[in-house]
Amino acid sequence: MSHPLDAQLPRVRKYPFVGMRISDHTILDTIEGRHNCRLCHRSRKFFCYNCYIPVGELAETDVLPQIKLPLLVDIIKHKKEIDGKSTAVHAAVLAPEHVRIHTFPDIPDYRKEDGVVLIFPSAKAATVPQLFERNVQLQIGENYGLPKGHHMGTMLRRRMDEVEIHEDDDKPEQELRCWKLDNLPIRRAVFIDSTWNQSRGIYADERVRGLRTVVLQNRLSQFWRHQRGSPRWYLATIEAIHQFLLEVHINAWGLSSHYRGLDNLEITESFHRLAEPLKVVPAAEEKATDRESPYNGQYDNLLFFFANMYDLIHKYYDHNELIAYRRPI
Repeated sequence: MSHPLDAQLPRVRKYPFVGMRISDHTILDTIEGRHNCRLCHRSRKFFCYNCYIPVGELAETDVLPQIKLPLLVDIIKHKKEIDGKSTAVHAAVLAPEHVRIHTFPDIPDYRKEDGVVLIFPSAKAATVPQLFERNVQLQIGENYGLPKGHHMGTMLRRRMDEVEIHEDDDKPEQELRCWKLDNLPIRRAVFIDSTWNQSRGIYADERVRGLRTVVLQNRLSQFWRHQRGSPRWYLATIEAIHQFLLEVHINAWGLSSHYRGLDNLEITESFHRLAEPLKVVPAAEEKATDRESPYNGQYDNLLFFFANMYDLIHKYYDHNELIAYRRPI
């Protein structure tokens, strides 16, 4: 049986980051040797993955992009997750004002805070448009043949399509998009940085178990290292953060008609259909990257280190031999 994504994705793979507003990361290719972290004094290449700060030349210059996010991001890291291999650290280094990392079980009690969502494919997970009260339903058919009570996210086998229902065509188009940074329906997003089996153990913790969950399934991963048995929409942590913020921003403030960063990112057709009504032209070009203007790459630099590593991997390894691209979708 073919996968629902098969008919939606291009068969010819293109460089995924074309058109995205990612700063020139070739500076990373010129850095030689390792440098001591000024806080813990450990030897690191680009940044300290224990202290979440840049080292060496990157600490002494302003070449690293600094990103301001529309909401707070918490990352819960499993204690067995290898720090040096985690992409979660990228977010903490590039958006230090808005990102913090906790090592499980030393985590906050999120039951005491309003406006917190957990990015996790639970049986009751919503999609981002649903957080913004858009009339979107999940088209699940007969749940793709799974037993009653099971959800595609927990089974990690098939995705579900989002369908927007238009009940009132006379409703003003902007009515559901009058959002500001201080009234977004989400104030903090929590991500789990671990293997799938480990993440289920973290999700069982009562401090996060009661959070409203959100599922991301509109984008295929470009990560070169994958978990056995997981589908291509099981994103690396930094990809998941970028995708979530992208969807939040588009649902709040629209998508710039000038932005071409989604063209090669392997975003599903259902996502494009939902984003199309929100595509608007910025009033002025100088406002094209304001935090409350249509999405024009405001958070693309979260992929600064990720894109550089992607280039490096594909420079030294045969693209067709990478396991991440030989696994079935």
